[in-house]
Amino acid sequence: MAFLTIEPDDDLSPAQRRRAGRAGPPSVLLPTSYPSLLRTAGFVDIEVVDLTAEYRVTQQAKFDQADRHRSELIALIGVEEYEEGRRERRKTLEAIDAGLLSRRLYVARRR
Repeated sequence: MAFLTIEPDDDLSPAQRRRAGRAGPPSVLLPTSYPSLLRTAGFVDIEVVDLTAEYRVTQQAKFDQADRHRSELIALIGVEEYEEGRRERRKTLEAIDAGLLSRRLYVARRR
């Protein structure tokens, strides 16, 4: 099995985890770790690859392109939705830069 996640960085304080939860997708608030879930489901040889740097690049590109195409996007989705998306992308970038969110690739084999 292989899958990508966006998750809180390791060893965050409760306040930092809450901030990561507000900046990332709902799965960020998962109460247990993915390696633990994989082991419980019978997976072994669990590999984790940190792709946070690449995640940062793609989030910045999304932010920049949305700005570049601002007028077209506003015409399509409206100013409120455009501005909300911009706030969410900025929040995500700030959380990545603060070390709160990570992008990871998990690869595991079932016994």
